[in-house]
Amino acid sequence: MIGKISSIPLVKYYSSRVALLVFLLFLMSSLLSSQHAMAQGTTVQGSVVLERVQKPTIEVGGGGYQNKFGGNTDKKDNSLDDVLVWIESQNENQTGVRETTKRRVLNQLDKRFEPRLMIIREGDVVRILNSDPVYHNVFSLSKTKRFDVGRRSPDEFQDVQFNKPGIIDVFCDIHSDMHAVIVVASKQTVAMQKLDGSGKFRFDEIPEGEYTLHFYALGDRKESIEVNTIDKNNIMLEPIRIGS
Repeated sequence: MIGKISSIPLVKYYSSRVALLVFLLFLMSSLLSSQHAMAQGTTVQGSVVLERVQKPTIEVGGGGYQNKFGGNTDKKDNSLDDVLVWIESQNENQTGVRETTKRRVLNQLDKRFEPRLMIIREGDVVRILNSDPVYHNVFSLSKTKRFDVGRRSPDEFQDVQFNKPGIIDVFCDIHSDMHAVIVVASKQTVAMQKLDGSGKFRFDEIPEGEYTLHFYALGDRKESIEVNTIDKNNIMLEPIRIGS
């Protein structure tokens, strides 16, 4: 019929436009979701396997301290409960590094240190508390931090600040079998944790960047690996083997 335009071409035209619009909306949604996920940071996870502990090889002190220690090594030191893991940025200007000055407690209870392994960040303060009904005299000869809090009676304490990264062996001058280890992580450490018996670890919301993942187990056993989180939402690492 003259003057009448068929509706079929119009239907096809609008259908193609709608399909294109739906596709563009889907593309934008995917892009925004990806950007949101990256803004939330990267998940870094894995597990730890401890190798068999060898005989201690480090001699500490003299007199009552002639026993050989290897970072508190004994038959119980093959527990995954005594493993620390922390992730350190390789960039001094890395965003997400939290400036904190926390106070932790190293307790003396039942003539033992509790905990016998702890991790703190550079600049943190440790309160050395005597919860025993007897005197203690806590000290360290470690190069990272030398200190001696003197003889402390029950319920007395002394605060000690640690301003340099490193491994610190702590002893009691009165009870020579007491030993603890304090690990001081650098200020560029963005997250840290002590493992539970499962041996698994997980860090969430790690900003984009290049990192070093550090591990420390009693027995002075150490390991470290490099991790790059750029353009990654999740990083599942192979089992980390920590030798003696």
